[in-house]
Amino acid sequence: MDEQQISQKNQFGLNIAIPKKTIQEIQKVAQQEVGNITINPFIEFLDKNDEVFSGQVAKEIRKYQSQIYTLGQVMREGQSHSSFNTKA
Repeated sequence: MDEQQISQKNQFGLNIAIPKKTIQEIQKVAQQEVGNITINPFIEFLDKNDEVFSGQVAKEIRKYQSQIYTLGQVMREGQSHSSFNTKA
């Protein structure tokens, strides 16, 4: 084949033929790597942090904020208020 036939067959200089053995090795490695991928760490993360995703943590935060507010109100009511005598 001359250069013109090669360039017409495979444009942009991609006229390299990859051996079948190389393709088979690539497929073998890819299948092994796909087999090694596990989603267990992701599932464990979701299980461990289920309370965050279900809204339990937000509920507890609101509960504690309410308790802090109520405690602050009680403490403010217990303080003696100084007042000025404006009837002088």
